[in-house]
Formats: sequence, structure tokens, C-alpha cells
Amino acid sequence: MNNQIEIINNSIPLVREIGLMNDKEGILKHPNRIMKDLNVFIYVVKGRLQINENGDIFHLEKGSYLFLRKNIHHWGDEFYQPGSEWYFIHFFTNDLPDQTTEYSTYGKTSLIHREEFNTKVTLPKIEKVRNHRYISSHLDKLFEMFQSSHPMRPMLTSMHTHQFFLELYLENIEKFAEKKPNRMVTRMIDYIDDTKYKVSSQAIADHLGMNYAYLSTLFKQYTGKSVTQYQNEKMIENAIHLFQNENVNVSEVSEHLGFSNPFYFSRVFKKVTGLSPSVYIQQLYRN
Repeated sequence: MNNQIEIINNSIPLVREIGLMNDKEGILKHPNRIMKDLNVFIYVVKGRLQINENGDIFHLEKGSYLFLRKNIHHWGDEFYQPGSEWYFIHFFTNDLPDQTTEYSTYGKTSLIHREEFNTKVTLPKIEKVRNHRYISSHLDKLFEMFQSSHPMRPMLTSMHTHQFFLELYLENIEKFAEKKPNRMVTRMIDYIDDTKYKVSSQAIADHLGMNYAYLSTLFKQYTGKSVTQYQNEKMIENAIHLFQNENVNVSEVSEHLGFSNPFYFSRVFKKVTGLSPSVYIQQLYRN
């Protein structure tokens, strides 16, 4: 199975049409077509739909959704089940630059880096949702917004559709959270987060009872960061919290967080944030 939909995080899917269809008599098939510029999202409210995309056959029942990618031939071989009802969304997406990396939900701190928006999310091709009523309600609202006469209708509809797609993406990720590699990365993050100072590679290996080289490779694969980079971000996150909420200077924060000296702390701070601590403090709104 291929032809997945990828969306870059610095743009949103641009909606051309949202519709609600039904086939009371079971006399319809999925249209035979190639939509050159439009991706398609289909969600089944009730009944059963059969769709063939370039030779891959999909059977959709109540609570199931499917993404069809632009410029790929798709059609129906079978009539829909009588009484079927489904939503569809037709939307444009920007082509992705080469070597765009997948966004990782692991290893996040409160710091937001610009490069995070140059990543992509790959939407699940076909899935069945956990909460059919919630998804149907969300689509009802999107459909209502699309039909409205609001002057910002195109932008608002596209923004809310993007949010809806991200919710489907996150639900799909949660289904894989209990796999062993995912659990290992989560345990590493929890251990680092629960420790005030930097954790040594040996301490991490001992805590998880596994080879550190394997663990660090796994961490990089799932988070897109090295263990050192993540620990530096956590330390600087704590430093920023102190700068925002306490009347402290650079030396005091450096000592509080266990850095060897203020110069090393300042170097790490600038590497993480792009600013020196003194410049950051000048730009800060203090509580």
C-alpha cells in the first residue's frame, strides 16, 4: 500500500470542496477519475464503500476513512451498500521539497525551533477511528463552515481541516505508542526529565539495562535529536523558566543548573536558542 498523503508543516491543506453524500438504493460506484491537483479524503458515516486506487482495493465501513492522493487513478468496482452515507473533502497540497523529514512527537520541550515547521506529517492511508461520534460531529462542523457565507470561509475551512487531519494523525500515532522501541524512547525521556542535572550515558544505560549505543541510535531515530541535544534543550528550558520568574543573573542560573561555568552555560544557551543569555533577558517579559 502506498500513495500516502504528506503535508509540510509550514503550509495547510487548501480545501476546494466538502460534501456529504448518500446512496439510499445502492446504485452508485466510486467515480472513475484522475484528479490531477486534488487529494481526496473520504469518511464513512454508515454503510460500506469499495474503492480501487491504482490496483489497491479498499473496503470502507462505518467509522473508516481513506486518503486518495492527487494524480493517481482511482475508481469503484462494486456498487455502494444501500443506505451508505459518507463525507468527502477535496483539497490541494503543496509539493514537498526533497529530503523533507518526518515530524517527531517525541522529545519535545517548550522551546519551538523554526526548523520544526520545515518537517512533514504523513497521514495514515486508511484507518478506523476510535470515536465515530466525535469524528462525525467534527465533520458536521467543517461541512457547516464550508457552506456558510462567512467572508473568511476559504481560510477558516482550510485551517480547521488541517487541525482535523492532525488529530487523525495523532490518533494513529497513539496506536503504536506501546511498541517496544517507542516505550524505550519514552522511558529515556522520562528518566532525563526527572533528573535535575545532565544524565551520563552510563547512567542511562544502567537505568534501562541496555547498551547505550543502541539506545542513543534509537533516540535519534524517534526524536530527530541526539540525547545530548535533548538534554541541553531541557536545561535551557529550565534556565528560561528561571529568567522569566526569578530575579536571577546568568551566573546564578548557570550554577543552579550544574554547569561548570557561566561561559559554558552561555555557549549552550546560544546554541539552543540562537541568542546569548544577556540578549534573551533584554527581550524578556518578566513576571
